[in-house]
Amino acid sequence: MSASRPATLIRADHRELASGVPALLQAMEGIVLSIETLELADYILSPQVAVERKTTADLAASILDRRLFAQVRQLGVCFERVVLIVEGQDLYGSHNLHPNAVRGALSFLAVLAGVSVLRSEGPEDTAQLLAIMARHAQHGLGYELSLHVKRRSPSPQMQMRYLVEDLPGIGPKMAESLLEAFGSLEGLFTADIEALQRVPGIGPKRARDIRNLVTRHYVKG
Repeated sequence: MSASRPATLIRADHRELASGVPALLQAMEGIVLSIETLELADYILSPQVAVERKTTADLAASILDRRLFAQVRQLGVCFERVVLIVEGQDLYGSHNLHPNAVRGALSFLAVLAGVSVLRSEGPEDTAQLLAIMARHAQHGLGYELSLHVKRRSPSPQMQMRYLVEDLPGIGPKMAESLLEAFGSLEGLFTADIEALQRVPGIGPKRARDIRNLVTRHYVKG
């Protein structure tokens, strides 16, 4: 094991052994694999990241019996990030499900359920993806990377709106409504939950999410 790279732990459900992916992970330098009986997920890469692996045939079957949607819903309650790896080269030919049903399910997961959907050619590709994702989840990139999009010379009004759009569940129209209601960033960021809820479209959950973010103590990590 390289002295410069810390070990990376991947927790795998014991039912994944038949897929061949765990054996491939065990052979990788720097990967520590723990085979367990996991109540949720096929792989857990960190306390925040869970992965469900499905072959293309498994995917179709789980769409038909709606098991897929129940699984990702449960995972979304327990983990901040849920990843679905679809394994197999033929997404539509390994089953009798209509391609549009598959496309619709994957679109729902990615767009509406917030699930990251990745494709894999086979077990070896899946193992490589899991190893890289686990390293990123546990150790980061190893260097600083700004995730904020730099916009060219925006006006102060646009800068204010961009900041508000970064709040949980806030889009451009709602950002404008909040700024109109409170008049300034200071007014918005110091508003309590009750004041936030007086803005049309801001319900209790969204108000709590905004308030929790603006009052959260920053911890470098």
